Amino acid sequence: MTSGLANMDLGQLFAWLGGLSAATFLISLLLIPWLVARARTNYFLVHSYQKDQRHQMHPLLSVLVRVFRNGMGGLLLIAGFGMLFLPGQGLITMVIGLSLLDVPGKQQLLDRLIQMQTIQKSLNWIRSKTGQDPFRFPQTRE
Repeated sequence: MTSGLANMDLGQLFAWLGGLSAATFLISLLLIPWLVARARTNYFLVHSYQKDQRHQMHPLLSVLVRVFRNGMGGLLLIAGFGMLFLPGQGLITMVIGLSLLDVPGKQQLLDRLIQMQTIQKSLNWIRSKTGQDPFRFPQTRE
């Protein structure tokens, strides 16, 4: 028995890759501005707000929210990595995906990424286009 991928010819593979590229590009055009606009201006300054909100929820709802957040974060992180090679805003998508995940070392990596001026300008450009106040970022450590 062979897998379905082994039976796929080159034309089908390129068709799937083209469809994936178009889908990630369209999703990034819709989802990224929506997520960036919904975040608080101090989102990148406050590290523990998630725990404060979770303890007010029903325990089952808290677990469902955590599973959904981590699932979306993982998908956005993978899509952002793909967008480094495909059309789309790869680094911005990766920052948003990473910010949704609950993984060790997340905050250190997120802090390093959001210190990049290009990422800060891109995020605040999106916020200005959606009529939101700009993000406040931590001071750079020189």
